[in-house]
This record gives sequence, structure tokens and C-alpha cells, in this order.
Amino acid sequence: MNGAGNGSCPKIVGEEMDQAKLVDMVTEELMKRLGMKSGNPAARPFLVVGDPGCCEVPPGVSVEYVRDGAAPEWGDCSGLVVPVLSENQLVLASLGLGYGAESSAIVGALLACVPVYVLTEGVSWRFARRDTPIAAHYESCEERLRSFGAKFVASGELGAALQAGASSDCPAPPANASDARGRRLLTEQDLKEVCRDGGELLVDRGAIITPLGRDWLRFKNVTVRREGEP
Repeated sequence: MNGAGNGSCPKIVGEEMDQAKLVDMVTEELMKRLGMKSGNPAARPFLVVGDPGCCEVPPGVSVEYVRDGAAPEWGDCSGLVVPVLSENQLVLASLGLGYGAESSAIVGALLACVPVYVLTEGVSWRFARRDTPIAAHYESCEERLRSFGAKFVASGELGAALQAGASSDCPAPPANASDARGRRLLTEQDLKEVCRDGGELLVDRGAIITPLGRDWLRFKNVTVRREGEP
């Protein structure tokens, strides 16, 4: 009996559709509709630690605000802005420890190779006497954060710093590695475009690899390493 016209789905005639490929197609279409496949860093917002209005946002820059206890998806953002950094949060972040909104966000961003911008006007220790041993200690903590990749900028320079971006500050992938960071979804076709056989693939922590893509990686003996993993 022909099901056409009676509201039922038509049968696929001939070669059956590969299930994994169908999953790839459906997943990719869903991610596109959800706006999750943009690999353009400029299209992703900057995260600001604090409440809305805690710092002046440069014109044309999209921002979202991070509250204490939130767990950002670092692959979704272009950078982190820290308007206020107290002494204890500075020390914790310089030690790679996250106990509080600012230190947790800084450590998480640096681990994910996301640019970090700290406003110098909000660094608390700078308003104390600079010729004391404790001030020297805080200064060394600040220098350690700089060595990790954090940038300390004046609020008037923030716009230029954000526009310039800091993607070049991320460590270059190893010689045998392929870099797919910045993509939320990776299909088999995407992987064929960026991967090298038998090497390593760098992806964002929250990146999704479709089933057909994972099969292709196994076939090509490619190892996946997510951002922040050793």
C-alpha cells in the first residue's frame, strides 16, 4: 500500500541512509539553528566579572557578565575582563587557585587560553604605599599573572585592547597537531579539512564532535586533546 498522501512518512527507496551520517546532518543543522557553530572570535562576547554596569563597555563590543559560582563556556567567549581585583584574589590567581569569582574566572580563562584583561584602576593593592615589603609581594603576584598571559590595562585602553584581540598569545599547537579551537561543532567534513593523519587535534573544552567525526578520527589515528587538559 502506498503511504503517499495519507500523512505517513515516505519510505526511502534504494540505498539506505547511513545512520551516523544522518546524525551528523541533524546535529549540524540543529547547532546552526542554535547559533553554536560560529568559529569567528569577533562574534563571541567578552565576559565581564561582576554585575552589569561594573565597567564601561567600549562601543561595538558585546559582553556578558559572570557571577560568582557560574561556570562559563570558554569556547563561547572572546576574552575575560576583570574590573576589580582585590589583594587576596590577586594572590590566589597568581598561584593558579580559584576561590572566588575573580580568581576562578582568571584561572579558568588562562587554562582555556582565553585572553584576560585586568583593569589597573581596579587592582586594590596599587592604592596602598608602594615602598613596603607587602606591596613588593603583591607586585610579584601581578608579574606572575602577566607571565601566565594576563594583561593589565587602563580602562581608557580597554577598547583598543579588546579590538586588537589576543588570539596570538595562545601557545602554538605542537608541530604534529591540528588546531580546531574556536569551533563548537566538528563534523567529519570539518575534521577532514583541519586534521593530519596520526597527529593530535586541539579542540575547545566544550566542543562537540559528531559520531561520524569520531569514527573518522579513530580511523585516522588522531588523538583529541581538549583545551586545558595536560
